[in-house]
Amino acid sequence: MKNVYKDTLLIGQTDFDMRAGLKDKEPAIQAMWESKKIYDQKQKLNEGKPLFMLHDGPPYANGDLHIGHALNKTLKDMIIRWKNANGYLAPFIMGWDTHGLPIETAVTKMGIDRKKTPAVDFRNMCKDYALKQVANQANQFKRLGIFSNSDVKYVTLTHDFEVSELRLFQKMYEKEMIYKALKPIYWSPSSESALAESEIEYKDIKSPTIFVAMNIVEGNSKIDTDTEIVIWTTTPWTIPSNQMAAVGENIEYNIVKVNERKFILASSLVSKIAEQIGWESFEILDTLKGHEIVGIKYSHPLYEQKINQVVIGHHVTDEAGTGIVHIAGGFGEDDYMIVKKHGLQPFAPIDDQGKFTSEIGEYDKSLVGVFYEEANKMVGMNLEAKKRLLKFKFVSHSYPHDWRTKKPVIYRCTWQWFIRLDKAKDQILSNVDNITTKPEWAKKRLYQVLEDRTDWTISRQRLWGVPIVAFYDEQDKLVLNNEILAFAINKISELGTNAWFDQPTDIFLPEEYKNKNLRKEKDILDVWFDSGSSAIALSERFKNLPLPYDLYLEGNDQYRGWFNASMINSTIYSGKSPYKKLISHGMTVDEKGNKMSKSLGNGIDPIVFANSQGADILRLWVASTDYTDDQKIGPEIIKQIGETYRKIRNTMRFILANLFDFDPTKDYQKELSEVDQFALHNLTIVKNKASEAYDNLAYNQVYNLLINYVTKDLSSFYLDFIKDILYIEQKDSLRRRQVQTVLYEQFWMLIDLLRPILIHTTEEAYQSMIEKNKAESVHLLDNRKQEFLQTESFITKWNNIMILRDDVNKALEIAREEKIINKGFEAIVNVCLKEGYKNIESVTELEKIFIVNTLNFTNNCSGLSDQKVACVGVEPKQGLKCERCWGIFDVLIDEEICERCHSVVKSI
Repeated sequence: MKNVYKDTLLIGQTDFDMRAGLKDKEPAIQAMWESKKIYDQKQKLNEGKPLFMLHDGPPYANGDLHIGHALNKTLKDMIIRWKNANGYLAPFIMGWDTHGLPIETAVTKMGIDRKKTPAVDFRNMCKDYALKQVANQANQFKRLGIFSNSDVKYVTLTHDFEVSELRLFQKMYEKEMIYKALKPIYWSPSSESALAESEIEYKDIKSPTIFVAMNIVEGNSKIDTDTEIVIWTTTPWTIPSNQMAAVGENIEYNIVKVNERKFILASSLVSKIAEQIGWESFEILDTLKGHEIVGIKYSHPLYEQKINQVVIGHHVTDEAGTGIVHIAGGFGEDDYMIVKKHGLQPFAPIDDQGKFTSEIGEYDKSLVGVFYEEANKMVGMNLEAKKRLLKFKFVSHSYPHDWRTKKPVIYRCTWQWFIRLDKAKDQILSNVDNITTKPEWAKKRLYQVLEDRTDWTISRQRLWGVPIVAFYDEQDKLVLNNEILAFAINKISELGTNAWFDQPTDIFLPEEYKNKNLRKEKDILDVWFDSGSSAIALSERFKNLPLPYDLYLEGNDQYRGWFNASMINSTIYSGKSPYKKLISHGMTVDEKGNKMSKSLGNGIDPIVFANSQGADILRLWVASTDYTDDQKIGPEIIKQIGETYRKIRNTMRFILANLFDFDPTKDYQKELSEVDQFALHNLTIVKNKASEAYDNLAYNQVYNLLINYVTKDLSSFYLDFIKDILYIEQKDSLRRRQVQTVLYEQFWMLIDLLRPILIHTTEEAYQSMIEKNKAESVHLLDNRKQEFLQTESFITKWNNIMILRDDVNKALEIAREEKIINKGFEAIVNVCLKEGYKNIESVTELEKIFIVNTLNFTNNCSGLSDQKVACVGVEPKQGLKCERCWGIFDVLIDEEICERCHSVVKSI
């Protein structure tokens, strides 16, 4: 093409780069948002609109963010941004969980001895550490572009939060739902603390299992004293604490003779036990029911002087073991209930570190100070020496572990504080019934978890946390009532929780209780009690944020954690659920489905990722996932996401470039051609579907709708054929302004639907837009109303035109393969429309839409290939090529350009 004509083309221009450069641009855009307080401005603009409150579950303030954090906060951010642009006031108040063991551990790893350091000094170190972690994570969330003011947050260690938590404890106590008792609970020797069920995870381990025979010393009419009962256990270390043996009342038992010894075993298990122990033969002497064994007495298998009895056990079955259960009241919930029922105190001679205490010394001094796991071998050897051990072997089975230290826990009877849930259970379950969940099965899961809970162990044996307010006299008797509790909490509200750990007890007591040598409780509240009271604390701090909140969204590990604790606390406190809707997401795994871990080297650091490829790419990946299930991420997936991003970016760039001379205040056209109306109709359909998907929090549907729209409706259709109009037509021609009007609407549609996901890219695109009176940020804008729906008959006709377009493209492809033409614009296409499609002939511009030279409609179908709506034939256009538009014509002006181009050039 001659340069003089090239210069007359209206080639698009924009400063919206083809190369994204996100790693460099995003921090600059974020700095602009922060300096101009865009989040705060948007909250101000939305005042008076309906409130939408998503309550942020607090991540633990320890360590850098991982990919799970990025997924969770990005999902929440998409919700918040969509709501704020769509008619709601939607604040995003982020929170942090800052008490508990991991922070204590981190501080002790700095060389601090928790037990030798004054309590308040140690607590202050923990506080300083936690606040540094909060600041670090807050900055990392900023790098991911989270739409929030990090100065307006909630942190569980702040004074107002701690006091709110204590007021909740006070209300529970006043409702007689708080009590202290000696009960078996999960105990972590590695953490030296009680644990709640939500803090337990299960792993397979190898454990020693033993069959133990115990001599009957007092029988009955059916059972002689030369008979032995046999028990089986996977915890040999609990045998020294044996207090009873339990049988099933209606289970059938056999007395079997083996090598001159007689044993009592469940009938259904005899053969299996014989095989496991290695009995070559046995003889069944008698059969009896469980109730016929009750009351007999046996000597302890290790300590003959200790005589125990056989009782009924409500939990005994004949499905495994021997059908006779070893009862150690200090180390099992069922065991505890049975010994208490029979007037015994549970015997639990294990200390906080999992070592045998001096209590066992009365029977066996060699066990004192021995760690419980190490006692297994000693117990086995002692049983064998006394000929009580029938079999010792190892089995693999699932066993509870401390979810923080990853080490085994034990069930241990200790004095702990509990919430009695029976009084609130009906209301709690009723509240669960009234919420909605995504996925739908989540409601049943939460219901079952809460239905199964009876008591919540809320005491922890740590320093770093909110103190349990209670007092004891010199005989260790609990001294607590409503008056004392109210007075003490008021004093803590005045002085702060640290005062509890270093001020004299009498400061916290009403006058009549002073000078009685009372001492303070040392335990603190469970961190799940902390975080589970966050909704209450927030509603008290911000009076305009009443419960229940609209939405909770966390990982699917929170049904036994935050979802659970929040529902219990809020229901007891106010009778209300803390949330109207509950959403859970799965875990993030690598492309092979493996859990991410440092040891496997398959983890992805979201901040490193953002600083190399851009947070918008990470956010686009989040949008692409079905987050309700586990999500995969890895190099190949990210490569695909990158390609999608480039397609979206290049489409936005094309639109921006071709709006460089478009002023919507004077160039916007209300009268459009049919193809323009069809394009805007499709825009409306997709935008409405995507908006519904946003409302349903189905971001992968938004993602798929967008990429299909950009690829098919825009790139492969509308944007393709309008290039001729945009570049070739006269600048102010009606047709050019019409397609620019459509481009303008397409730009806003993409902005609205991409703004919650590609937050930096949409900002960059908006700032590159040439428009008067722009807002300071695209994130200050509301979604644009775009309603361009056409009649059903109009759409039927245009859907048929699109089918005809496919027919023509198929014929063009064949013509190219047969070397009839090189390009579509060189083709004359002859079309014989089938019956029912004749109305297509009236549509103008079809040759431009199909990007061919000429489109001839004919009623003669002979020689044409049969397609879906027409018979189509292709022949080459003979003529001269215009130097400006490259079209082929019969005649050119000055043998260079066509009449249209000549008219345009002459007007310049």
